[in-house]
Amino acid sequence: MTSVAKLIKAKTISFTEEIINHYKQLKLSEAEAIVLIFLFRKLDEHDNILSINDLTTKMTLSEDEISNLVVGLVQKGYIEISLDNGVEAFSLDGVYEALATILNQDERSDFQNRQDMLSQIVLHIEATYAKPCSPADLAIINSWIDYGYSYTEIKKAVLESLKVKKLHLKYADAILANHKVQSKRQTVEYDEDIKKMLDAMYVKR
Repeated sequence: MTSVAKLIKAKTISFTEEIINHYKQLKLSEAEAIVLIFLFRKLDEHDNILSINDLTTKMTLSEDEISNLVVGLVQKGYIEISLDNGVEAFSLDGVYEALATILNQDERSDFQNRQDMLSQIVLHIEATYAKPCSPADLAIINSWIDYGYSYTEIKKAVLESLKVKKLHLKYADAILANHKVQSKRQTVEYDEDIKKMLDAMYVKR
């Protein structure tokens, strides 16, 4: 599993938020996105047993309709099913990986590949700090790319560290980490189509 997929699975990156923002890119219908969100919530409650009946109690669709949605998601590779003591258990590792791929593409849209982005960051940092990057610096920069920080975010963090005369990447790293925490606290702006689906299909427990 890729590092970004692991962050999604570990809830460091919001699964629900990213599904809402990218379900069209994943070629999902609103209903399929809702099913994945409900299944993720089940996993969050340490329940990996696939129950169509359980989903039926939370959505306005029929059992047959939901069953067809689940089958389609399995065929797309977004849900993986296995037998656990004779009971069907599910995993969402497939959709974590698909989301990670999209997030990586979004963050690197201005660059041809990872090496291109790495080179641009190194050149910017060396020019800003007026000194070459050390092996430790390169390790930090690689971790930034793994965590999905954009080139713009990285440049801003490096500039902030320069302003306070902290010419080392550990300070810039702390700035990026703090910004990520702050951004998580902001209200998510939901896609209007899926918001309507959520309002119509979600049944309070």
